[in-house]
Amino acid sequence: MARVFKRPGSDFYYGRFKVDGKEVWFSTKTTARKQAQDIADGKAKAARGNVGADDYFNGLLVVLARMPQEDQDAKRNEYAKRLMQGQSSTLKIADAWQEWLDSPLKGNPSAITIRGYDAIWRRFLRWIPSCAVEYLHEISETHAQDYISDLWKSHVAPRTFNGHAKFLKSMFRVLRVKAGLIENVWDNIKAMDKETQGRENFTPEELITICAKATGSIRYMLGLGLYTGMRLGDVVNLKWDNIGKDSIMIIPSKTKRKGKKITLPIHPVLRTLLNELRKQTGNDGYLFSAEHNIHQKDDSAVSRRFQKFLEDCGIVTTEKGGIHRRKAVVRKGFHSLRHSFVSLCAANRVPQVAIQELVGHGSPTMTALYSHADFEQKQNAINSLPDISFTNDKQGKKIKL
Repeated sequence: MARVFKRPGSDFYYGRFKVDGKEVWFSTKTTARKQAQDIADGKAKAARGNVGADDYFNGLLVVLARMPQEDQDAKRNEYAKRLMQGQSSTLKIADAWQEWLDSPLKGNPSAITIRGYDAIWRRFLRWIPSCAVEYLHEISETHAQDYISDLWKSHVAPRTFNGHAKFLKSMFRVLRVKAGLIENVWDNIKAMDKETQGRENFTPEELITICAKATGSIRYMLGLGLYTGMRLGDVVNLKWDNIGKDSIMIIPSKTKRKGKKITLPIHPVLRTLLNELRKQTGNDGYLFSAEHNIHQKDDSAVSRRFQKFLEDCGIVTTEKGGIHRRKAVVRKGFHSLRHSFVSLCAANRVPQVAIQELVGHGSPTMTALYSHADFEQKQNAINSLPDISFTNDKQGKKIKL
């Protein structure tokens, strides 16, 4: 162990130790005794050949602590980068997306979901060059916080913000071993509170108006949405093979990974519409081939087309966005038919278990509380819905919600 002391006329502590019978004196260039002792002991160990990696590292920390704060941060980042360059597992940021796509650890997301993830990653790629990093392991928690702040400042909705943070966290977890990541820099990013208001259902008057004015493929898509509660993505991907004599059998795209099939009885009004459509398209392929092809290229294009139809019917579909939304918030669109379907079922005293089965909203909690509805129950539920005219005579059973 080295000895530390002060010499007359100097504010600094000096260190002294012997090695090979020779005495070594030196200034520690610090006025703090404990710090001086650490420096002196480090030098003594180094001179005697007794220094391990931890000793060198502790000595480096001591030296860094004597630097001005702004210099400390720069040096710490520089040393960390130099140390990590020597690790065996590295992955360039530019190669991360393909590596993620090729990894079975990501699960089996749908093509639509992957397109959404791709958009998130491309936004991150446009931002990250400002940080002057090349490898995934060089991205720090500070970088993650700066990026997520930039995302929030762009006035995205809380749901969008949470989607970005959730995917980036998941991606880094999947690539952890391949990229040599010591920690997941997205772990401490907190989710924003979501807006509670989503799509609204249509009023009875709106339903009568849009059903009477609908033409072409929108007419038949409208009937499917209203009388089955199907999502737009499932409607445009519907094939004639899915249509049976009394029912429609689908695996909803949103829960495709679970592989759960849903059987949807066909309402008399919908049966009439499907018979009309079958005469126009035949029995093969998709019910809506044009819309299916458009949806494959742009999954929001058909939705925008339907929203335009609603606006032409005089229905207000949007409201002004809040401070964190750059665009107006869509309150009424095709998904509103799903809400209307549930509301109509509830208004006609359809048992909750039947509604749950029809719209595919089952959960472990709900399954424990309710028994499964059989086909007859679901058929009765569908048949209880009002007959809404899809012609401009506006005739049909009165709707009560």
